[in-house]
Amino acid sequence: MKTDVHREGDRLWLEGVKGWSFREKQSSVHAAQEAVMRAAGEDVTYDYLLGVSGLAFRMQISKKAFCPSSPHSFCGYRCVARSREALPWQVQVFEMKPDETEKVRAARQAVVDSIERGVPVQYGNEEDGIIIGYQRKGEEWICLHPMRDRGQKPFVATQWPWGVAVFMQRNPQVPARRALALGALEQAVTMARTENAEAYWLGFKAWEDYIARLKAMDTADEKTKSGALLGNAWIYECLASYRGSAARYLREVASEFEPAGAAHLTHAAGCYEQISRKVLSDEEHATSRIAPYPGGPNDGRRWTTQLRREQVRRLEAALPLEREALGEIEAAVGLATHSTARFN
Repeated sequence: MKTDVHREGDRLWLEGVKGWSFREKQSSVHAAQEAVMRAAGEDVTYDYLLGVSGLAFRMQISKKAFCPSSPHSFCGYRCVARSREALPWQVQVFEMKPDETEKVRAARQAVVDSIERGVPVQYGNEEDGIIIGYQRKGEEWICLHPMRDRGQKPFVATQWPWGVAVFMQRNPQVPARRALALGALEQAVTMARTENAEAYWLGFKAWEDYIARLKAMDTADEKTKSGALLGNAWIYECLASYRGSAARYLREVASEFEPAGAAHLTHAAGCYEQISRKVLSDEEHATSRIAPYPGGPNDGRRWTTQLRREQVRRLEAALPLEREALGEIEAAVGLATHSTARFN
């Protein structure tokens, strides 16, 4: 373990656990998984978890509004199962309501046991954080969360979570990286070609709807524009960041494939890197300069027609690269599937 257990009265906590901010890592689910694994001494990266889960390749937008939930891994087309499967530790998930007394007691005891072993616990409400300690015999939890002080200062959580994930012990065997990568790539292709994901548009349909909705915002009233600011900024920032993770993930797993397939994946990585670092943002323009966050009573007026048109221009320039990357991934999947079938 990379943690030290400290006790003071009825308070026990772990030192050596690092939190994160949303500006560093936008998917709190995968950032929490990484934080726990790092604390346990495992070499598991956020980019790898984002890629293997499929989230790095997903584009999704709420059908009704610029909802900030659109990039979340648990919303719409879920991108969580494979990242859990790839972890070197077994995970037990507790989901219960505060009035389910026995389940709550079991969850609290599991949290206490994990902290005493030196392993933080993942918990989630709208976004995920980590439990790094407890007090009052486990009745209260000491946590780090990206929505509190950018994940840098411990606090006592008072709200009962939607779920708790306790990392129990090391897995005797983890699925092969190639098999996990192939599943992630197949998922990337499926998501790109699928339009509906419950209350969200998915894939290329989401790209097209996003662009059309931004163009239509020119005729919207100021209240509508103000209400769309947060969701638009978050969706745009996550899209750029996720594609950066996609590029790094593809370069990491390309060696698991035959040379021809690896070449396709490397080409796709280059497309995603361009999307992330040269098209949706660049050295002079962070995503928040293109798609601004709320910041005052005249929010909508700050989000000018010129800014929206620049955002549309960048999205329209990114879409052909997105299609090119998916074509390369599809080619790599075809080669890998043919190779697997030939040797079975």
